[in-house]
Amino acid sequence: MKKFYLITLIISVALFGLWFTNNNDSKKLDETEKKPISKSLSAPNTDPVKVIAIDVPKVKKTPSKQQIAFNEDLTKAAEQIVMQYESALKFPPYSQPLSTLDEDRLKPNQFYPVSSPIDETGSALTLSLEQYRFVYPEEIRLNVSAQGLGKVVVELANTDTKEVLNTHTGSAHEGEASITFKAKEDYPRSLQLFVEADVAGKKVPVVAQIQYMPPSATLIGFNTAYAQNENMLIPANLTVIKSGLYRVRANLYNGDTPLAHLVSKKRLTQGSQTLNLKAHWSVLPQGITEMRLSDFVVERMSPSPGERNSFGNSEISQFDINDFSYDSLQQLPYQANAQEKLSLEFLQGLAES
Repeated sequence: MKKFYLITLIISVALFGLWFTNNNDSKKLDETEKKPISKSLSAPNTDPVKVIAIDVPKVKKTPSKQQIAFNEDLTKAAEQIVMQYESALKFPPYSQPLSTLDEDRLKPNQFYPVSSPIDETGSALTLSLEQYRFVYPEEIRLNVSAQGLGKVVVELANTDTKEVLNTHTGSAHEGEASITFKAKEDYPRSLQLFVEADVAGKKVPVVAQIQYMPPSATLIGFNTAYAQNENMLIPANLTVIKSGLYRVRANLYNGDTPLAHLVSKKRLTQGSQTLNLKAHWSVLPQGITEMRLSDFVVERMSPSPGERNSFGNSEISQFDINDFSYDSLQQLPYQANAQEKLSLEFLQGLAES
């Protein structure tokens, strides 16, 4: 029994001691929390900061001799362009003078022959075509030539997929071989010609690319030319297969002498349509009555970035203009429009800078 009381007393003392200790710690903690915190930081200095400006000398970079030469060449090129543009502005854009030097206009659909070397002596295998762009129902005629030419194998393939569409084999006669692929309306636009020729027992390849497409319009012919103010008008008759904005180009000749490059743009709908080509009096020789039109290009212009332009064909190779009344033309100088003047000012600014 005494043992029980003793244990009870010890437990009570221990509990009291624990309570007393915790109570004192709590008071100390309360006193610590209630104790005010003294401000030891001094107030910041709000006086404005003085900035001392330092003059740093600018280093002027001296252009190199190469840069100076480049700038001079650029200025000269701009000056030449200005002179050419000023000269062109003497004539309307739809009727520009034409000379024998304007090969790109005289031969608008020219194919430039492709050659492949045979040996170190300079001998070459050459592939030639009548034109670069073909419009159905035109046949694709090509000529292969080389000294010592024998057997020739030509593959016609889709440029994009490399699928071979047709193959022709021919034999050369006096160093030349002619191959013809028949017209097909469903040919892909981009075609590749792969030629493998036997030249003196050696296999020699040559590759060329062409275009083939169905016609977007067909030029049927022209009506009689007549004078209207300062222009000679030549109405062109077309059968339009695909509606759109069309550009028709033709070259005007006096005999074999080129006179002018004529261009006309007009939005045409499907069916029979008429478009006027105009020749300004300033490109015509004094008193001329006999002329001819040829080198026709019928183009449907691209309506959007995702759609390419397309071309038409012509049922005629030339149109003769007879007994034209030159004296009926009003000889008024061409006046450049606002856009053309603005373009000239821009080019002049480049030349002066």
